[in-house]
Amino acid sequence: MATASQPAGKTVTANGLRLHYLEWGAREAPAIICVHGYTSSAEAFNALARRLAERFYVLAMDVRGHGDSEWSPQQAYEYADQAADLAAVADLLVPQPFVLIGTSMGGIIAMAYAQHWGKRLRGLVLNDIGPDVEAGSGRITQMVGTRPDDFASLDEAMEYRRQASPITAARPLSDQRELALGVLRQRPDGRWAWKMDPAYIKRRVTRGAPARPDAWPVLASLACPTLVVWGSDSDVLSEAQARRMVATLPRGELVAVPGVGHAPTLVEPPVLAALERFLAI
Repeated sequence: MATASQPAGKTVTANGLRLHYLEWGAREAPAIICVHGYTSSAEAFNALARRLAERFYVLAMDVRGHGDSEWSPQQAYEYADQAADLAAVADLLVPQPFVLIGTSMGGIIAMAYAQHWGKRLRGLVLNDIGPDVEAGSGRITQMVGTRPDDFASLDEAMEYRRQASPITAARPLSDQRELALGVLRQRPDGRWAWKMDPAYIKRRVTRGAPARPDAWPVLASLACPTLVVWGSDSDVLSEAQARRMVATLPRGELVAVPGVGHAPTLVEPPVLAALERFLAI
C-alpha cells in the first residue's frame, strides 16, 4: 500500500507489454498521472509526489523500454506507441478526468495523448519541452549514446550522473540514490547497468529521436488549463518557444524557473507555487 513517504510499485499489462508504475495516495483522490523524460524513470516524480500524496492520487509511469517496464520486442518506441500506453493505463486505472504532467520526452507523449484524448484531461503540465525540436535534444542523444554501459558500483554510477547533470548533482543524496535506482539495476556479476532497452538507445543514436507529432494545432485547441514550465538555462526549450506555446494555448500559463537548465525537478519554489494554484482548479 502506498504511504505519504513511499509509493507502491505495481504492474499493469497494456498493449501487450507489462508496464510498471508507482502509485501514491488514495485512489479516490483527484488524480495526477506523471510521465518521465528519455533518460529517466517514474522515480523522477518522487519528490513532487511526496508533497501531493496526502491530497492527490499520483501515478507515475515507467515508459516502455525504461525503468521496470517491459522492452518492446518490435522496438515500437514511437511517441504514438507511448501515448497509446498512457491512454490504456489511464483508462484502466484512472476513470475520472485527471491532470497530466509530462517532463521532456514525457511532455511530447503528453501532447500526443492530448491530440486524441484531450477531453480526458482536467489539466496539463508540460515541463521544459515544446512541439519544436531544439539543440538540446541532440545533446541528450549523444550523451546517452556515449555513456558507459555499466559501473562497478552504484556509487560510481551516481558520481557519473552528477558529472553529467548539474541538476542531479544539486539534489539531496537520498534523492540521487532513488533516481539512480530507477534507471539502473545490479546484474548477477555485481555490476550496475542501465535499465533502458539497448535497442532503443541504438535506434535513437543511428536514426535520431522519433518524429514529434504536429502539436501546435493540439495546443491551440486544448480546452484544459495548461502550465508550461521553462528552465531559463534550458537548451531543450527556448524562451521564445515557451512564450509561443503560452500564446497558442487558450488557457496557458508560463512558469519560469531562473538559473535552471533541462529539466526542472518540479519542486523548485516557483513551480510549487504555480502547481498549488493550478491543482486547485
